[in-house]
Amino acid sequence: MDVICEMMKLRPECVKEYISMHDTTWTGLIEAIKASGFIEEYIFLLGDIVIIIMKCKSFKESASRLAEKEVFKEWTKKVRAMLIEDEKLFHTKDHIIDLNPIWNLSDF
Repeated sequence: MDVICEMMKLRPECVKEYISMHDTTWTGLIEAIKASGFIEEYIFLLGDIVIIIMKCKSFKESASRLAEKEVFKEWTKKVRAMLIEDEKLFHTKDHIIDLNPIWNLSDF
């Protein structure tokens, strides 16, 4: 089972819109996420920093299936327009950062 954590930074003026989008998430997007193999997904917000935690059997396979869905492409286009790079914080120019796990309680 894969548990993935991603971070991204929103343009400050887009925080309310980002929250609003998720308050009214498209039904088709939810169906596509589930059909692609994602079991759980959580989104947390700290100011303009978004933290997403996803659980699925195989992240690579689920993400690949989801990336093919038109509804996901449309949603992602809207979200990516809200993002900014923060090289100082993330140490990269990428807009979405995958965090590497270093400890898992279930390993013990």
